[in-house]
Amino acid sequence: MAAAAGVVAALAAAGCAGSQKTGGAPLWSATQDDSLPVLTLEASPGNDVALPGDGWAMRDGFIQLQLAGASIPGQKIERVTEEGGTLTVALEETDGPTTMDLALTEWRLEVREGSADAIERVVVDHGGGDVRELERCE
Repeated sequence: MAAAAGVVAALAAAGCAGSQKTGGAPLWSATQDDSLPVLTLEASPGNDVALPGDGWAMRDGFIQLQLAGASIPGQKIERVTEEGGTLTVALEETDGPTTMDLALTEWRLEVREGSADAIERVVVDHGGGDVRELERCE
């Protein structure tokens, strides 16, 4: 029975990781998508540079979220919730070993009902009271 529960939990985490429905809020899903390009910023007119940290961008029907962090254990999304025009992304907290490198991870945040167009802000909750609003890229 415990093994079956573990398999069900693993499948739920893999298929629906990062999604939650609260009250009347839409259900959001978060999927790591390595095919998405790194986010960029305009450093000067006509000169775009890669964003070296966390940020987000509105795409056609979804939100691209870029997270920066150690490659081990990596950034994992626990849940995504929406309130008003703010999307809150809660990350899984880890307490194991961490590498000292910087890895960029691209995520596709999609709403299952409604539209992502109403989102004006994205904040990331790193746990322990560490909540940060992210820069929006175009």
